[in-house]
Amino acid sequence: MTKYKLAPRFILNALKVRNETNVTIPSQIYKARSTYRSSLRGPYTEMQHLLKLIQQENYVHWTRRRENSDILRDIFWTHPDCIKLLNTFHFVLICDSTYKTNRYRLPLLEIVGVTSTSLTFSVGFAYLEKERQDNFIWAFEKVRMLFKSESLISKVIVTDRDLAMMNAISVVFPTSIHLLCRFHIEKNVGARCKQYVKKDRQEEVMDLWKKIVYSTSVEEYDHHLQQFEILCADIILFVDYVKDSWLTPYKERFVNVWTNRVMHLGNTTSNRVESAHWRLKNMLQTSFGDLCKSWDAVNMMLKNQICIIQSSFQKTIKDVEHGYNSQFFQNLHHCVSRKCMKLIDNQLERVKIVGTNKTECGCSIRTTHGLPCACELAKLQINGNAIPLDSIHDFWKQLSIAHELEDEESLSDYDFSEELEAMKAYMKTHDIISQRIFKAKVREVVFPHTTSILAPPEKVRTKGAGKKKKEFDTPRDPSYWEYVDASQESAKARQPSQSSQRSARQQSQSSQHSFKTQFPTYIRPYIEDIVDVVADGNCGFRAIAALLGWTEESWALVRSQLDKEIGLHKDVYSNVFDDNVESVRNSLKISKLGAQGKDKWMSLPDLGYVIATLYNVILVSLSRNLNMTFFPLNKSPSKETFGQSLLAIGFVNENHWVQIKLKSDCPLPPTSQKWKDFCSDTAKSWEVAYATRMNHWERIDPSFIRSSCISLNEY
Repeated sequence: MTKYKLAPRFILNALKVRNETNVTIPSQIYKARSTYRSSLRGPYTEMQHLLKLIQQENYVHWTRRRENSDILRDIFWTHPDCIKLLNTFHFVLICDSTYKTNRYRLPLLEIVGVTSTSLTFSVGFAYLEKERQDNFIWAFEKVRMLFKSESLISKVIVTDRDLAMMNAISVVFPTSIHLLCRFHIEKNVGARCKQYVKKDRQEEVMDLWKKIVYSTSVEEYDHHLQQFEILCADIILFVDYVKDSWLTPYKERFVNVWTNRVMHLGNTTSNRVESAHWRLKNMLQTSFGDLCKSWDAVNMMLKNQICIIQSSFQKTIKDVEHGYNSQFFQNLHHCVSRKCMKLIDNQLERVKIVGTNKTECGCSIRTTHGLPCACELAKLQINGNAIPLDSIHDFWKQLSIAHELEDEESLSDYDFSEELEAMKAYMKTHDIISQRIFKAKVREVVFPHTTSILAPPEKVRTKGAGKKKKEFDTPRDPSYWEYVDASQESAKARQPSQSSQRSARQQSQSSQHSFKTQFPTYIRPYIEDIVDVVADGNCGFRAIAALLGWTEESWALVRSQLDKEIGLHKDVYSNVFDDNVESVRNSLKISKLGAQGKDKWMSLPDLGYVIATLYNVILVSLSRNLNMTFFPLNKSPSKETFGQSLLAIGFVNENHWVQIKLKSDCPLPPTSQKWKDFCSDTAKSWEVAYATRMNHWERIDPSFIRSSCISLNEY
């Protein structure tokens, strides 16, 4: 019961059901389990026991040590039946790493393929010291050695955007087409959309993104991309992210118009390997086991997997589904998989729409799956012919894993006569010490359980209090987009009660009044609302993030974007900052989250020009002694979106920034002589000041001046 992962409490229950007089207690169960596991290993070290188990089950494996050390660096293993499956169904590989599978915190690289019955099979498993290009190259070189011939090497490989893995694949499999997981790309774009785009527009933006991804021609792709740029014209940061991070460098790896040119068998995501991770972790149950425990879980999973795959083959050979009993499918009965039949049936549904029109059909399934498309099937129906078997790609006809991995020509490769003679000669010509070392190395190959390799040391946390280990802790950590979704869901769930709302309203009104008194009296009538933010040294950036329509917690993103903006336009900002660019950039860079010192606070006027220019807004800053307005240095805010292009912040208590909402329709006193003076005389000097910042002359729209003059000191 311990061997097959039964929990101690269930073992105890089973013993008591068998014998009602049994008085065993839980501590005895735990002790018996520990004794049993120790007896299995015997006198061997962990690595010796692992390699002994691998040898007993005839696994193929490779290991390598750290440089100048006996400590394990990387290990790769695979089942012999997995090698047969790989050489039978070699067209597509899907790769991904997972974590929380062993006490050493080694990442596990898992490679899977897909059978003709649309089932996932494991190709190999590699525990790597680090997720670096060198480690991935080593693992993929072992996978390449599993192919019987160069002609069988996979034509398509699917991964997520792990740069080290991508570089390794380009080195080891230079002729393979490398696709990126469409699911993860969509989720990452969706997460950025929730940060940059207002809620009422998010659905429309994401629908247009999907149209870009599923474009079936270059013209359609260009058209949808142009629509996307127009729709998001006022969200330039989001457009830049989408184009710079995904479309420009990688569109050929996930957009339909390009992926439909390769035979990927419908695998455009890494979902299959993610599901394989889940099945393995169900077997593991804990992340605190050693490598022997990990191998044991893999071994049980593979045996179940192979049994299910063989069963699917037999089911296809023996039975024909009722829906495919017609004469149209008669040539395919017992010869191709059920998945193949289902895909063809889906194309028959399209015949009603596209007929024999090749343009409407697109014929993508012929390229991506090797199956007849809708227009081909329409012509066969018109002529009264059944689907010919030779119109189906050989992949769908493979219904067995009995792949011969040997042939007569290759038997000569396994003659070790020359190597044995060289070994004997070596032993005769070297001293006793060299002979002893050489013999130990040979024994490690022939008898793996005698290896001197040591398991890597456990990674121990050196900071913070120790945490209690959880019994089941194999689930992965959430992805970035899952954090974004969770934060939005939790914000929705936090609906305060009426009493708490009333209390919060009263407290807000009190703090708003105290803040309002800190601004000049002539400005107060134009302030509609004051919204406080968390006071942690990031308050200025929190206020800007909130006013841009993001959440306060996006303050770090604002810091990062401002720093990037200064770095991209150093020549412009060096004039603005009087050659003090680096000190301003240093104030934006932080070494830790949480409260920040005064040297990291948002400072004006320097950052005012950067904020206005980067986000194309007019920034109004109010305080007790100094009020300032900042315009973009290189463009003008749109008149149509002027209400959204004016951001106002206030500096209170001499140490804190808050959000300010200005009244939209509040005319200035018509009798104000000072306003008249401002219009007649001061406007010219304001134009001069603005033009100096832009290094050229340009007249400002008077409506902008009048709308924002409330933020100026009284003239």
